[in-house]
Amino acid sequence: MGIFDRFNRVLKSNLNSLVDQAEDPGKLLEQTILDMETELKRAKKDLITQLGTAKRLEKKIDEHQAEVRSWEDKAVLALRAGDESLAREALKMKQKAKQTAASGQRQAEAAAQSAHDLQGTLEQIEAKIEDLKARKTTLAAQVRRARETSGSPSGARGRFGSEALDGLEQLSGRIDQLEAEVEASNVLDDPDRARVEARFRELEKKSGGSALDDELAALKRKLEG
Repeated sequence: MGIFDRFNRVLKSNLNSLVDQAEDPGKLLEQTILDMETELKRAKKDLITQLGTAKRLEKKIDEHQAEVRSWEDKAVLALRAGDESLAREALKMKQKAKQTAASGQRQAEAAAQSAHDLQGTLEQIEAKIEDLKARKTTLAAQVRRARETSGSPSGARGRFGSEALDGLEQLSGRIDQLEAEVEASNVLDDPDRARVEARFRELEKKSGGSALDDELAALKRKLEG
């Protein structure tokens, strides 16, 4: 996902530079803040887009459910008119509408969860940026002292004496984890999985006849009662 990739590039690049004896820690922290604020603005735009997508999908669910009710009403109308064949066709359309509604429900839930997760991650990042802005002068001094006592540039990493910088490393790890989760979900959407699901849908269609007969019989009893 581009959002996580961009943030991680900023974090890892600047954290790596902080252990370089030739780099000025004060300037690096300033640049880290600027870079992260830029990526945060972009990510917030992406979040707005995801929230909009989730809302549109939720609205679609209502439309699909209305279609389900509409086809059932049409089936009832056909039965009252004595046209059982037409009623059966209406119930077939109702079944298709129900499947579409169920699929839409899953998509809406996934979109809402994705937006919620992104919002939580952005709140963490924003908190880290504010912490860096408030403490950048102190942190720069801590990095300088750590460099002097570490004996080598590589020894400075993890020994800044700063929870804020350690927190940035942990956040980078968290972003890595989120990116891995996104990749895993993409694997689930591979072509082999799609083909298997298509075969199951075919089985559902073949077994749908008996369900349709049951529903038709239930409507008849309802009308007769």
